[in-house]
Amino acid sequence: MLSLNRSRQGGFSLLEVLISMLLFSITIMGLLRYQQVLLAQFNLYSDSQYAWRLAAQALDLYPETIEQEPRLKSGQWHLNIQTTSMGNGCMKIMAQVIIVGKSEVELEKWQCDEQVNQ
Repeated sequence: MLSLNRSRQGGFSLLEVLISMLLFSITIMGLLRYQQVLLAQFNLYSDSQYAWRLAAQALDLYPETIEQEPRLKSGQWHLNIQTTSMGNGCMKIMAQVIIVGKSEVELEKWQCDEQVNQ
């Protein structure tokens, strides 16, 4: 005959499984948010580095301009170049790159006539 004494089966209850799934989901959501923040910071850093290079290029090419740059054409980036006469044949040239809603970069250089240096 069959024994009426059945041993209790081991395993997890439905409640334990649901709680563990909830904790796992919360952990995954936190990691995804962390990844989004890291990606946003990387994009900001990358844009900032590109803006520095763009400002340096604008100063190197002055008085020519770099209007054909794709990021400047998009309208989200602006390049301003200002010149100021400093006397004695010297001129201060400032290049400013503005990334709308993000950051701003300024570089300047001094350019003097060759005759002044001799």
